[in-house]
Amino acid sequence: MKKNIMRIRALLLIGVLLLVGNVQGCDKKTTTSKGVIPFMETYYIGRYSIAVPPEMKEAEGSRSHKLRYAEIYEVMWPDGISPEKAREAEWNKLMAKIEALNPPEGKNKVIIKRLDFSNVGKWSKAVFYYDDDGRPRTATWSFLMDTGSVGVWLITPPVVVEKENVSNKSVRNLDNISKAYRVLDTMKLPKGGWFCLKHGAINLPYSAQEKSYVRFEGHPLDLKIELEMHETYTVENEGLIEKTIDAIATGYASGVKMKKIRSHKRTVADLNGEEEVLRMTEKEKSSLDFVWEYNGKENSGEYPRIVISMESPDGNLDEKLKIWDAVLDSMKPMFERKK
Repeated sequence: MKKNIMRIRALLLIGVLLLVGNVQGCDKKTTTSKGVIPFMETYYIGRYSIAVPPEMKEAEGSRSHKLRYAEIYEVMWPDGISPEKAREAEWNKLMAKIEALNPPEGKNKVIIKRLDFSNVGKWSKAVFYYDDDGRPRTATWSFLMDTGSVGVWLITPPVVVEKENVSNKSVRNLDNISKAYRVLDTMKLPKGGWFCLKHGAINLPYSAQEKSYVRFEGHPLDLKIELEMHETYTVENEGLIEKTIDAIATGYASGVKMKKIRSHKRTVADLNGEEEVLRMTEKEKSSLDFVWEYNGKENSGEYPRIVISMESPDGNLDEKLKIWDAVLDSMKPMFERKK
């Protein structure tokens, strides 16, 4: 059953999931009188906020972000060790990985360049290296910044070595992103184009290549909530409702019965998306799938493609619908949208 249902989910979600995030530096609590949920926990991810039941926590290692072509990862320095030793250990892990690599054919070394960044955090280093011995023309920058309590990794996609050695375009981009990063203890952000991570935020407006993802787990009703948001260069013409109709009509997964509980257009965070709530049954075992999808606008940070989904075993439908409604109703942009 699970394989067939996963195939249907893949078709309906088109590989995209949910946008939400617990940001320790961007974290606050809020209340709502909606349904059976007297309290919800608000999380901030990218340029939006969303709330989930307080029993649910961000799944370990699930959060990911991309901003201006750089993958971004945060590391909380552990207690009982100085930040200096923590960052040294973190950096040495990368160097050990690099030392185990082979240079591409025609190259005599893996590392092309090392840099120390001045006036960025308390300490910052970067290394430019061949991360694939089958690609002699491209290499990757890995950058680590120590903010005092949090380490921030910025990883570029492979860039052409010859061009990068002349333009230093990636270096300038890493410098701009790292200088705009702030560790935050509250969600009272000053004005600006803030992009929230788990422990901090980056004060830069949308430019290109933004993406955020997170997953929440741990609810007593065995709920799993996922969210992904990303800009898009080609907007899909087919909406969630149409994809669901196609899946049912074509019998996409043989032996799985799909029953619609909800299927309609629904506005979330002032975005006109579509909602589907389905019961899927195979061999007398049923599960519930909740999906809201917005296809986005081309090359937009304010109107990204967003998919929010929740899944669970069957049962307690009314309570789960109230939770689902509260999650969708909680979602808000953290910026003033242009008219």
